[in-house]
Amino acid sequence: EIKALTNRAAITNNEQALDLPDIGQLATGRMRAIDLFPRIPVTGSNHNGTVRYYDWDQATTVRAAAMVAEGGTFPESTAKWEKFTIDLKKIGDTLPVTAEFFEDEAMFAAELTMFLTLNVDLEANNQVINGDGTGQNLTGLVTSSPAFVPAASGISDASIYDLIVKVKEDIETDQDAKYMANFALMNISDVNLMKLKKDANENYIMPPFVDRGGNVVDGITIVVDNKVAANTMIMGDSRFGRIYEMAGVQISRGLVDAQFVEDTETLKILKRMLLLVRNVDKTGFLKVTDISAALVTLAS
Repeated sequence: EIKALTNRAAITNNEQALDLPDIGQLATGRMRAIDLFPRIPVTGSNHNGTVRYYDWDQATTVRAAAMVAEGGTFPESTAKWEKFTIDLKKIGDTLPVTAEFFEDEAMFAAELTMFLTLNVDLEANNQVINGDGTGQNLTGLVTSSPAFVPAASGISDASIYDLIVKVKEDIETDQDAKYMANFALMNISDVNLMKLKKDANENYIMPPFVDRGGNVVDGITIVVDNKVAANTMIMGDSRFGRIYEMAGVQISRGLVDAQFVEDTETLKILKRMLLLVRNVDKTGFLKVTDISAALVTLAS
């Protein structure tokens, strides 16, 4: 006699499973720009949240050294300095959570702090690139960097490789005793456009001044960060940027409004920081606001 087949469907509401001990993470963009610069902790308690610095005044300082004839009058240089200040800015995020969530879902509760911390880090990286220096925004690289002005150079079929070389030339001409441009910050779409360029016979073009992977061009490290707008580029000498920050990320839990009677609380994450490119060091950076247009000009 053939009996009815017993299979897994015979178990009503079966919830047995192999529970994995981790949680799948959300995808995020690259955070490369913020790692270009050294981080300096702001210590003490009497700094007023302000960094003050002094630069040579480029507009009125005069270098007058010249050849002097016997019995002649020596020239006279002019030395002037300027004072500047820049304030720390605050980046933060919050998340309301019930008491039961903390008590009953320990694995998921542990993710919340990391989630908020990553949110703050992502915004900090975005501000290092795109902060316009107004209101509570950082003064980022786009705002701090002068615009590259391409000149007609007669470069046949100019490519992004050529553009990088010309931007480096502009930064270092008459300033190479101070600056040695070492990075080009670009969107991945432009990096791939550069790497995938081919000649008329469909052969990939790799100039002799580029490493085999296309990641270093004439000594310039290509840094991919998709918070950089497509068709733009920022190049500079990373030694002349500094991130000043209050030590660490501050994490706190508190009650807001009626949360005490609701048995809820709010997680809060904050970070205070600034990006400083001194006024006198801005000439160590250049931004290309339109790569396509720049290539047309270089080819003319």
